[in-house]
Amino acid sequence: MCSFYNPNIQAEFEADERKYIHLSNLTLAVYKIVFKLSDGCHVVDKDDLRAVYQLDFVRFVDKWKQINLSLVDKSFAELLAAISLEVLAGRVKSFEDYVLLKLSMETETDRNNALYTGDKIQDYIELLIYSDIAENKPSRGVRDFTRIFKTEKKNKLELTNYYTLYERLKLYAWLRKEMVLEIDREKIQLKDREVILQLKIRV
Repeated sequence: MCSFYNPNIQAEFEADERKYIHLSNLTLAVYKIVFKLSDGCHVVDKDDLRAVYQLDFVRFVDKWKQINLSLVDKSFAELLAAISLEVLAGRVKSFEDYVLLKLSMETETDRNNALYTGDKIQDYIELLIYSDIAENKPSRGVRDFTRIFKTEKKNKLELTNYYTLYERLKLYAWLRKEMVLEIDREKIQLKDREVILQLKIRV
């Protein structure tokens, strides 16, 4: 049976706690996304923005952040914008919520798209934590798999978990559920028929 466990590497990691990236109170990405009001939609105040159908995606404020998302998929920027609208509407708070929402749709096409979306979200999570994809500069998507992540105990019954390269699939699954997607309504910008939402992704 083949094992990837290397006791020398493990001992080195355990010797220096500073080498771990703590997945607690950590902002992983912030995106400002520009929308326009849908045809026939009239909004007086930002508090009137409550439904997905009210806004149509235009672009990201930061050009390179949008371009970098194409490393996941050519249409992932549009997908992230769609997810942000579901956050605004109060229907989802995590990537897992979004996939489950799509799986609950009535049509088979929506359910098949949800499975594809789940795969793309996993690809995004990998790039988000191992590369510089969320920075506003050109990214080549080079992954630094030497990064080691640590989750904090929330109560006495939980264990502290450490994720190396070899536990990354477990880490992706954990992050898909535990990463929080937020839109601060106080930071919504509304001018004429243009709306800017700020999507924060954090743990």
